[in-house]
Amino acid sequence: FGGGGQGTGTGRGPRPRVRRGQDALIRLEIDLAEAAFGVSREIKVDTAVTCSACAGEGAAPGSHAVPCETCRGQGEVAHVQRSFLGEIRTLRPCAACRGFGSVIPDPCRECSGDGRVRSRRSLTVKIPAGVESGMRIRLAGEGEDGANGGGKGDLYIFVDVVEHDIFERDGPNLYCRAPVPMVTAALGGEIEIPTIDGGRARVVV
Repeated sequence: FGGGGQGTGTGRGPRPRVRRGQDALIRLEIDLAEAAFGVSREIKVDTAVTCSACAGEGAAPGSHAVPCETCRGQGEVAHVQRSFLGEIRTLRPCAACRGFGSVIPDPCRECSGDGRVRSRRSLTVKIPAGVESGMRIRLAGEGEDGANGGGKGDLYIFVDVVEHDIFERDGPNLYCRAPVPMVTAALGGEIEIPTIDGGRARVVV
């Protein structure tokens, strides 16, 4: 089992403060006509954006993060446990700096040291023609800002097509029920039916 005092943990060093922003998901309801022809919609997006006061560092203007005194900038601390096999040494993330290896003694007042703040912005989304319920549209880089200059996340639009009062959809096809007079049904002729764009059309039966 190895001699006493040998470590089982392997140091990985401090974890970086630079992190990619999280993806965001918004559900958008559209009607069947908008799904058929496509539509542009303006939506409101609430995401985390880089704090302008500290430029994303999380420290108050004029100050910076300093090495953690507990782990001496390593981001990890050693824990030794005695057992009948000897001493078992493991490395765990430093609780004082949460594994970053550095602490912010004077956090930014605007973002409380996170480097990001919540913000609402308007965004125009183009929904292509032919979408169906359950489809997701990906907008690259429109999600949350990353921490400390990390890359932006993506925004996903979850499309929900509302059921129509007249038409039913089956893939690329639309169906509707239309009354046919008995004489027209027997001898043939034309009837008028509604169209998905709100107009009327005459069809031969």
